[in-house]
Amino acid sequence: MLALNCGIDRHFVASDLYGILAAFIRRGDCMRPLPEAPFRRDSLTWQGYFLIAYLAYLQAVIGPLMPFFRAESGYGYAEASLHFSAPAVGGLVTGIIGARLVLRFGRKAAIWLGGAGGAIGNLLLAHGGILPLSLGGMVLAGFGGTFLQNAIQSSLSDQHGERRAYALTELNVSASLAALSAPLLVGGFERLGIGWRAAIYVCVVYFVCLWLIFRRVRVPMPAQTAEPTTYKRKAPLPRLFWAYAAALFLIGAMEWSIAYWGADFLERAVGLERTAASTLMTFFFIAMLVGRIIGSRLTRRYRNTTLLMAAMYLAIVGFLLLWLAPLPFLNVLGLFIAGLGTANLFPQGVSLALGIAAAQVDIANARIGLSVSAAVLLAPQLLGNLADQIGIQSALGAVLLFQIGALSLIWIANRAVRRQRPALA
Repeated sequence: MLALNCGIDRHFVASDLYGILAAFIRRGDCMRPLPEAPFRRDSLTWQGYFLIAYLAYLQAVIGPLMPFFRAESGYGYAEASLHFSAPAVGGLVTGIIGARLVLRFGRKAAIWLGGAGGAIGNLLLAHGGILPLSLGGMVLAGFGGTFLQNAIQSSLSDQHGERRAYALTELNVSASLAALSAPLLVGGFERLGIGWRAAIYVCVVYFVCLWLIFRRVRVPMPAQTAEPTTYKRKAPLPRLFWAYAAALFLIGAMEWSIAYWGADFLERAVGLERTAASTLMTFFFIAMLVGRIIGSRLTRRYRNTTLLMAAMYLAIVGFLLLWLAPLPFLNVLGLFIAGLGTANLFPQGVSLALGIAAAQVDIANARIGLSVSAAVLLAPQLLGNLADQIGIQSALGAVLLFQIGALSLIWIANRAVRRQRPALA
């Protein structure tokens, strides 16, 4: 934490790398025009930041507590791994029906009921006792969590308009910071003899406190509720939106493949000891946090299209170093660089996609959630099956294919945005 603070105090020296890449990609037109008014963090914005931190913690805590959960339950790896896939199933359901529910009940209900669903789901994991209950809890957590995330992103997108990229980038900084605390609390409570379940209890209490503080905050209603037409008669989302949604699917596939299988790659392909490999994966998540802090500053200076391409190039360079470097310290350096690049792919991509579909932001958010949930459900499983057949070294090459596909879609979509909607670029 001290090192992180020192980095921030020195004016983000690492941001030069993004700036140089951005300048080469867009040269003279890469700078963002200064906004007419400063970005303002109101009570709705702070509510979103604190709630997304809650959600990120709930999602991140599952991995660190799984060894203790398995030891108590007696589950094997196959049964335990179902608890990683189950939230994605809930997210898929939200992607299909979530927009309809938001139109019917409003975003405020989506935020607080979604957050409550996440808390109840994790409590079922802690105390379910049998596989159907613990898996059902994870499906509920995925459904509620995606519901909460979509409502927050839609609300902040509408609230901040053309400055939505600032809010969404800072939103992801909050999420990254909270995710880092999950393994620390699980390990800390275990060492104190309190037990791993306390890491879930703390988060539930935190959510209740947030409700007491923010329950009266006004949340903007979806634009569709003010129209007399029904959901089924809405115009389809723009084709350009779907290009970014497809890129976000591949970005999610890339990120979660590294997050789930990076430690196994460091152990089996690089040759590190198992505990060291697992511990060194922290560098990926620290890089994600640092990258998002840097990105929140650069969003004020460079266009979204520029930053998205720069981040994609950086992620590819980092992954190639991770995958192909002959020395362990270079592999770990590549992991860190890949995390720096990956950090801003999702917030910048979501900002562009929601800007294109600004009149249908809740529907657009639901479709983005659907694509990312599908990526989380499918990509790590695909890579794991490949690893059984050809080994983890070769199987991880699928990540490069995901990256090339995402880069191609982003390049095509960015060109179209600059021609059709220059204000968003």
